[in-house]
Amino acid sequence: MNATPFLTRLWFMDWHRQVLSHDPLRDDFSQAPFQPGIHPGLSVQLSVPLILPCDVVLEKRVSMPRPLPRFEMQAAPNGLVCFQVKDKGTYLKSARFPGGGEVVATSPHVAGWETFLPMSENFLRGLSALLVPQAATLTDPQTGEHLSPIQLHIGFLGEISGKRISLAKNASTIEHLGSLSAGQTADITFQEEGKDTPLIIRVQRPG
Repeated sequence: MNATPFLTRLWFMDWHRQVLSHDPLRDDFSQAPFQPGIHPGLSVQLSVPLILPCDVVLEKRVSMPRPLPRFEMQAAPNGLVCFQVKDKGTYLKSARFPGGGEVVATSPHVAGWETFLPMSENFLRGLSALLVPQAATLTDPQTGEHLSPIQLHIGFLGEISGKRISLAKNASTIEHLGSLSAGQTADITFQEEGKDTPLIIRVQRPG
């Protein structure tokens, strides 16, 4: 008898630190700021372990009748992914311009704006904790100095007290942070951009 596959749900952040979402008024793709504790408007449910490429259906948090294109999710460099429209060969692109942005499925190639960071439930929790001071206290374990909440930058980067980290390279670390229970304290090891030595941050979740 075949074992029941284990399923996981993923959400996605774009190059511009927006999340891939859904506008129920237009019933179409949209961008939205990352909001701690809030699930973005579009997600996919996949079997794990994840094997790419694979066919995916982007599911709307608010059910609406207009069908979205069907995609093949493909691996992109540095732990990112891209979405190729089935039977057309074009790619999903999240673009920004003065005054706004748009998500289209007509890009002929893959570059920065066509790549997305997959985020698990624990990643969402971990990133939320790094953003909200009330959700976690961040300190330097050697000096006891309090560190600032993370600031998100374009290009899938974050910055904590002047130290830059790649969200993609530190995805498993952020997921681990998201799994911490209330009242738990742990020293979390990040990979700092441009540094060979690890960046260790003590994270304390309020009880």
